[in-house]
Order: sequence, then structure tokens, then C-alpha cells
Amino acid sequence: MGTVWKLALIEIRKKKFYTILTFIVCLLAMYMIVNSITTVTSSAYQKKIFEKYLGCDMTKVLHLDYQRSEETEEFVDVLAQYKAYIAGLPGVQSVGKFDATGMYFSELKASEKYRSVNADIVKGGRYADDTDITQLLRVDESLLSLVKGGISEYAETATGNLPIYASEVFRDVLPVGTLLTDERTDEVYEVAGYFAKGSKWVDENDLIRFPLDSLDGRFIAPWSAKTKSGIMAQLSSLHNTYVLIADDADVERLKQQIHDYSLQHGFEAAASTLSEEYEEYSSETMVFTKRHIGLAVFLSAMAISSIIAVFTTNALLKRKQYGVFIANGLTLKDVVLCISTEISIIIFCSMLLAWGMKLVEFLTGKDIFRDVLLIAHIQFTLPICFAIGVLLVIMATIIPAIKIFKYQPCELIGGNTNGNY
Repeated sequence: MGTVWKLALIEIRKKKFYTILTFIVCLLAMYMIVNSITTVTSSAYQKKIFEKYLGCDMTKVLHLDYQRSEETEEFVDVLAQYKAYIAGLPGVQSVGKFDATGMYFSELKASEKYRSVNADIVKGGRYADDTDITQLLRVDESLLSLVKGGISEYAETATGNLPIYASEVFRDVLPVGTLLTDERTDEVYEVAGYFAKGSKWVDENDLIRFPLDSLDGRFIAPWSAKTKSGIMAQLSSLHNTYVLIADDADVERLKQQIHDYSLQHGFEAAASTLSEEYEEYSSETMVFTKRHIGLAVFLSAMAISSIIAVFTTNALLKRKQYGVFIANGLTLKDVVLCISTEISIIIFCSMLLAWGMKLVEFLTGKDIFRDVLLIAHIQFTLPICFAIGVLLVIMATIIPAIKIFKYQPCELIGGNTNGNY
């Protein structure tokens, strides 16, 4: 086997220009294949992660979509009445909302330890230049069950202050019982516990289509009386309002009542189940996925055809050289292995380089799907590419092997193949 590898490497070095051209063809094909596979697998992986972390039955959660609203104080009162109306409908268990925001606590701004830890957390993000800020997720208690792995309910503090939960990364900086004062409202929060590192929450812009957000370095707290009734808080959480319904609820009737009430009070809002939104998203991604799978198959077929043609021609042109190998003790099988090894070196080197180029692109990029793309690229694309590489080697070796085995050793040695090409 060592002789076969040595001969394959000699052949590659001997025809540098030919090897470089073949390598470039393979590299371009593999790069496009890698890109298509990563796109497809990242979409599937994102859906898998969403399903894994969702803590509620998608058919039992209604999402409110405000199609027409106003940015006035009066509309805030209308919203409060609207939510109270929905909460009182038969089959409704609760109405909840959430909002991701940034706020300032006096005690944290004065803490060098907190600012030092927080500087690493906000680095590269939208708060990169503001190490004093606290990234807070305000969530109604009824909605805490929407995502698995976090906290399930708010504890009552002995002091009566609002509970606030910190990411575990702050455990050494903020012990339980630490009081935190909101600079804007003067409301006092008390650290009631921690949530684990690696905890996630749905994206505030689109909980299905966007990747889950990491909660590392963040805080979770309920809405306070002042923030709950404020116009900015109400409007910022407008599209993150959900209705949890009972198992025996009449979903279609509820959706109709929710829509009718909005029209009767000067705005428009519709409700749809998460399962309906997820089905719509799946239909969108299916079309997208089919296109990329088709592209990957087409590119693979083109790559196979090109490589087969190149290596078949090369094998026929070098038949006399293969005859010399046989004269020096190699068998026809060894010659085929030499061809296969030469093909493998070029294909797998181009594949690894294409995969590595895409990896660097993801590592240096700032795409919101960056983490999803990276995981898919490492966990799924690499093994799939290896499988495609093996298939390419087999397909590219078959025809040259058939041609070689058709010749007698004496025909190869003499360079005479009786007119067979």
C-alpha cells in the first residue's frame, strides 16, 4: 500500500499544472456543494432546536398579530381592556407577553466586578460600548413555560421587592438577596435566584423564523406596575403577546372573538396558533430546501461527470506508464488503487479546503444565524461531504478501472491496445 501512495504522489507532483487545474475544478464544485448542504442542514437544525426548547403544545398557544394599531396613551388603555376581555373568554387560561430590553441599575453601574463580567458579555453586540447596561427579559409569569430550561415561576421575596433572576455567570458577583434599583422608575428588585448557563429564549422579532437567543449574561424579571402600564413597554411587547388556551377550548371560536373585538374598538388584531405559524414556516423552508437540495445534487452530478472525464482520459493517456508499473511487479489491482489514491488526494483536499473556507466565513461573519450555521456546518455538513467525497472517488475510479482491466499486461507494457481507446 505504501508503494501505491508513493506512486500516486509522484504522479501528482509530476504534472503540477494538470493537478492544479483539476484541483481548482474540484474546489469550486465542492465549495458550492458545501454551501448548499450547510444551508439545508442549518434550516433543519433550527427547526429541531425550536421544537426541543418549546415548552408548550403549539396547538394550545395563540399568537396575537396586530395588523392596525396606534401609538397613543389612549391606545394603551384600549390594549389593557382588550387583554382583559381575552383573559375572560371561555377556554382561555392566561394572556401573557414578554419584551427584551436594556435598563440601568444604580448598584450595578457602581460595581467594577459586574462591569468587568458584563464587558465580556456585551462585546461585539449592540451594547458593546455600554458595560453599565443590564440586558433584561421581562416576562409575565404565565408565559415562563413557553420555553424549557429557564425558570417556571417567580418567587415571593421576603422584603416584598420585585424578584429578579440572574444568569449563572453573575453568581459570584450578585448573591441572592442583592437589591437592585431601577434608575428610571426607582423600583427595587431583589435577586431571587439564577438560571443555568446555556439557557435560551425565543427571539423577540420572530420566535419561529429567527434563532433562539442565548440568555447567558441576562436577567429575567416580571413586569412592574409602572413598566406594565407605560406606552413604550406596551408597544414594544405588542407582537410578543400570547394566549394560552385549555385543551377543550374552541380554537376557531376564540380566534373569531379576538378578531371581532379588535374591529369593534378601532384597531385590528388576529390570532393564530403557533402550530399554524410553524406549518407556514415549514412550507416556506420546504420550498427553499428543495431548491438547495436540487442545486447540491446538480453540482455533485456535474462534479462527478467532470472528474470522471478528466481521470478517465488521464488513465488512457498513461496506459504505457501503467504497463511499466506492471513490469516492475505491480498488479492491475495495484494500478487501479494508484488511480483511486490520486483521485482521493485531489478530491478530499479540495473538499476540506472548501469546508474550511466556509468555516472561516461563518466565524468572521455577523449573520444572525451564525451560531446555527456553524453548528450545522460542523456537525452535519462535514460528514455529508465526506460521504459525497467517497461517492465521487468511487464513481471517478470505476470507468478508468474498467478500461485498465480490459487490457492485457503485455498490451499496457507495449503501449498497444489493439485500437481500443
